Amino acid sequence: MDEITDSLKQLARRARAARIPYNDDSSEHHAIFSRAVANVLSTELALFTYAQIIDGLPTDEVAYDRRSPGLHGNHPIEHHVDLCPGALERASEFRASFDPAILSFDPKLLNSYRRAIIGSKQFSTRLIELVSVALHGIAVILFQLDIRLHDGDVDAIVQWTEDDSAGGELGLPVIPPRVTIFNHPYYLDDDVYPDGVADVVGYWAEDRILGGVTTFDRRAEESAPQQPPNAYFFSCRRRHTDRYWQLLDHQQQALIDFFLTTNPGQETPCPLPTLCSDDNTVRIDEQYAIIQHHVYRDIWERKPPTREHLRFSANRPQDAQDFPEHAALIESIKRQWGDDLEPEPNAGSNTERKSKSAE
Repeated sequence: MDEITDSLKQLARRARAARIPYNDDSSEHHAIFSRAVANVLSTELALFTYAQIIDGLPTDEVAYDRRSPGLHGNHPIEHHVDLCPGALERASEFRASFDPAILSFDPKLLNSYRRAIIGSKQFSTRLIELVSVALHGIAVILFQLDIRLHDGDVDAIVQWTEDDSAGGELGLPVIPPRVTIFNHPYYLDDDVYPDGVADVVGYWAEDRILGGVTTFDRRAEESAPQQPPNAYFFSCRRRHTDRYWQLLDHQQQALIDFFLTTNPGQETPCPLPTLCSDDNTVRIDEQYAIIQHHVYRDIWERKPPTREHLRFSANRPQDAQDFPEHAALIESIKRQWGDDLEPEPNAGSNTERKSKSAE
């Protein structure tokens, strides 16, 4: 794993060094991209998300709104019910003065977007990717500014662990804290990411705003670059699946419509966050998404699963929330076989039926 980590780290550093800004080239493509980012930033959800980074801590409700929050015992984040004074105002000031030119992108992504015909599937998919990277990058910048308006010791809360003696009484190990409370539990590889902990925060922010970390079927895109499949989201909200799930056509189109509108929230309803439902039956187990299915945004964004993780995942119950395709399969079988699958009315035991047949 050390060798793999080092290789991923080198890939991430090279990718970071190659990024370039998307300067205003007076093209319609650039105007659409700028409008799309502005539309997302205009939402209360985006403002609140970035205000939390400026504050230095998420609110307790947001901190626990994850399937695996990584917070144990009587964690002090429970007392952070509201944003500290000034956080929303600073976020509003940042939004008002925001210039997309401060962001940088993979030149291959920019070239693919610029070459795409406006309105095509390739254009829509690459626009979603650009916006996702932009939202991630804004969070990185805000975290690196280290504003921390929180009235208290942020580090003490982030690094808090349950008292050793309390865990010792029950014979339980003390679980070390994560590097930041702003985290998506499957994007914690700050030792790989080119911007370290700031990238962990970036993945958290795009998940909170969009509804998941945005990923793509890279193998299928190589085969059909003009007709790429719909994007996949990898969400971490409480009571939602922790598998990768593919956006339905209407979900992806709703995002594009919102990105393109000139009156966000008025002419076009805001689809954010876009969340998974039972209708999203195209899903991928998180442990196989990158290494087997080639679904990712950047190849280095997650380390390969360990043997322990694979064993744990293999033994985990497959409930209907995470595996709706099981229910769909059963319904499909029922539709094909009809009443033959239903138990016979008043049917007795095998012995009873044999006796009746002999009479």
